[in-house]
Amino acid sequence: MDNAFPEPTEEPSAEVPKPTLSPEHDVDENKDIAAFSYLWVMSVVVFFLKKDSPFVRFHAKQAMILFGLTVLIWFIPFDYFSRFLELIVLAGMVIGFINAAQGKKKDVPFVGPLSRGEKTLKGTWHDLVHAVAQLVTALKKFFKRAGKVAKAVEKEHIAPNPPSPPTI
Repeated sequence: MDNAFPEPTEEPSAEVPKPTLSPEHDVDENKDIAAFSYLWVMSVVVFFLKKDSPFVRFHAKQAMILFGLTVLIWFIPFDYFSRFLELIVLAGMVIGFINAAQGKKKDVPFVGPLSRGEKTLKGTWHDLVHAVAQLVTALKKFFKRAGKVAKAVEKEHIAPNPPSPPTI
């Protein structure tokens, strides 16, 4: 009996290589997704869904660091320090979101080197504390100078007591 369907022949499976995007095309195609990765837990989802995009992976790694920092901050008792840290992380997310949405491959301050493994968490913490200390010092100098200027202006504008009118 002759089979109507021919037996499949085994051919070596030729894997079709995935086309690689040029860096410019990668950025144009994926900048919205990279910006989306800064929306908290979405960083993890985007990181694994867009493995082939260096631009998305760059931003998703930074976003995952910020997400991890957010989770760590939850364990700090509610006080002004934890709120300050939350604001710093939020600022990092906004900076990263804007950079990604504009198609820029720029580091989020303090987080970029950490996401690439160039710095440790301890080294990044040291850099952050040093930057805050410099900011506090600069603000103290500013307010000290502003106080001196205010006193000088106040001294100039205080007129001596006006002479009393002669009494008759």
